[in-house]
Amino acid sequence: MWWKHAGEPRRKRWARVDRDDRPESVLRFSARNRAGGKEWGRRLIMVAVMLSSLTACGILIWVGTQSLGRLLFRQNDLFRVRNIKIECNGDIITPKHIMEYARLSEMKHLFAANIEEIRDQLLMKVPRLKAVEIKRRLPGELIIRVRERVSMAKLKVNHYYLTLDREGYVLGKAAGSKTMPILVGYDLPGIRPGVQLSAAGVRNALEVLDVCQTTPIGQKVRIASIDVRNAQSLDLRLANGERVLLAWTHMGEPSSLAREQLEQKLVRLAESLKSAAHRSKRIAWIDMTLENNFPAQEY
Repeated sequence: MWWKHAGEPRRKRWARVDRDDRPESVLRFSARNRAGGKEWGRRLIMVAVMLSSLTACGILIWVGTQSLGRLLFRQNDLFRVRNIKIECNGDIITPKHIMEYARLSEMKHLFAANIEEIRDQLLMKVPRLKAVEIKRRLPGELIIRVRERVSMAKLKVNHYYLTLDREGYVLGKAAGSKTMPILVGYDLPGIRPGVQLSAAGVRNALEVLDVCQTTPIGQKVRIASIDVRNAQSLDLRLANGERVLLAWTHMGEPSSLAREQLEQKLVRLAESLKSAAHRSKRIAWIDMTLENNFPAQEY
């Protein structure tokens, strides 16, 4: 029909128009993409330049701060060291030792020294030291307070003795009191000053000695030596030759309950020694690894 034929040229013209417009829109899109890529490139370059500038500024500020610190504090004669006061709490370490170990005679300015480094070096070089406190008192005084570890027992190693403190730290070769309790039976390698012994037998023995040294029980139970090779029980030799096998509930646990159980056991040991003395007897050995009815031999 005529109207159908009349619409066909119009549809063909619209189709040609669509085909003619398509390449131009593609070109416009490609041009826009290239322009956006260039813009992102410029932004990345600007960000990189800003980061580099900030880094350079940070370095300059740090260098300036260091230089200013040297001028105001580290090399300022106002803070020149005029006096070094050393207080030692103990019987072995002296102020002269501290001066030598920390090389304090070389210190010229108060702020030129790193207090933390001095403290760490002292604790590392001198195993006997337990705590080190260092303070500056302006304008030119350095104050050092040191506290020693206290020897509690002697550890027999081959043919010589090393001293131990309450925490099991090896302090050095034994010196001083000849009546200090002796720990025997420890044969693990690596023993040297500054090492903390962690064997269960050693810890248990030091706990027993601590009770005897910090409570009235020590006046009645005087320990000469402790064999620490068995982690389940201790073999004690008392000052008068008595042999005591000792164990307690929660043995080896660092708790107040375990400490209470140990104190009760030592109190009962003291009562057994006193009872034998009232009968004009002495205990040769007693087994206190049980809770009650301790087997014993008297003479």
